[in-house]
Amino acid sequence: MKDFRMILPNPASDTAGAASMLFQLNGLTIIHDAAGSMESYITFDEERELEGKRTVASRLSRLEAITGDDSILLTKIEDACADNPPPFIAILGSPVPFTIGTDLEGIASEAEFTTGIPAFGVNSGGFELYDKGAGEALKKVLQKTVQPPEANGGQLVNLLGATPMDYSPAEIADLEQLVLANGADSVNNLTMTDGMEQIYGAADAAYNLVISTSGLPAARYLKQKYGIPYSIGIPFNSDLVIAPESPKKILLIGESVFTKQLAQLLAQNDGIDVTAGIISNDDAEIFPDVSSMLLHTEDAIRTEVRKDYDIILGDPLYKELLAPESTCIFIERPHRALSGRLYPFSEYKLTHYLDKLKECLT
Repeated sequence: MKDFRMILPNPASDTAGAASMLFQLNGLTIIHDAAGSMESYITFDEERELEGKRTVASRLSRLEAITGDDSILLTKIEDACADNPPPFIAILGSPVPFTIGTDLEGIASEAEFTTGIPAFGVNSGGFELYDKGAGEALKKVLQKTVQPPEANGGQLVNLLGATPMDYSPAEIADLEQLVLANGADSVNNLTMTDGMEQIYGAADAAYNLVISTSGLPAARYLKQKYGIPYSIGIPFNSDLVIAPESPKKILLIGESVFTKQLAQLLAQNDGIDVTAGIISNDDAEIFPDVSSMLLHTEDAIRTEVRKDYDIILGDPLYKELLAPESTCIFIERPHRALSGRLYPFSEYKLTHYLDKLKECLT
């Protein structure tokens, strides 16, 4: 019962994370499900326009789900690809096929053999968090479709892990401009506003920048396969050198890369005690020198936000867990993976939150 939530919603699942990561690429993305996961994804987790996209549910009957009759799904895939072949076929898991042990990769191999279209399965089961499914989906679509690199001498940088689950379009546009300002000739975000052309050419990059946890599996794959170096972090356009008038305690809650890097920048200042609270999966490679805590349950989050922090930055829903007498300053940064459609995509760039922090600290 420690994971029971009375106020906060559960963060988006691995199935939703994979669907979100692949959404912009217009492949045939199938959520293999008897009922529920597709409706949950399009109702709560996806705000982008669905018309013309090929994200669908397998629409299994109860008997088909229990018996695991894969031929029915394969026939549906063949029919869907007959007149308008997609660039790839992705089969995403959900609780029912996960529970009965459905071989998604096996089904994908059969689909690829019969259609001639690159196909892969994502081993999501609806029980892990969004960044795990998103990371596997990005890695697998690259494995199946990326083209061998061409020597063009350019300084292309890929932003790996760009998804609306963690970033707004304005924030991604801001990151692209910052990368260009720091010496890149061109920059691709691959999965936020780009498409298959950029996915095909991802191996042409001179460098990969991992901006969220979900970008790490792809970065490791591209380094192992093509020798493309990568680093983890966000090119914040600020030194965040602050001289607070009095000691301040700050709590940051969110995705690992954003939260831990911002904590690292703030911790360089005397008089600032900052804590990074991670709600999703973490990785030992992400800013290993930054101390952090996993806030996976509502009870853990409630306990932490009720400590004597001067400033808290996180999704607006966390304000509901503050003590009634709390006087801390709360800086709102909506996190789509948590609050879904409750708050519209922010038009604020990352510099907005840095400016707010400076304003509150000086």
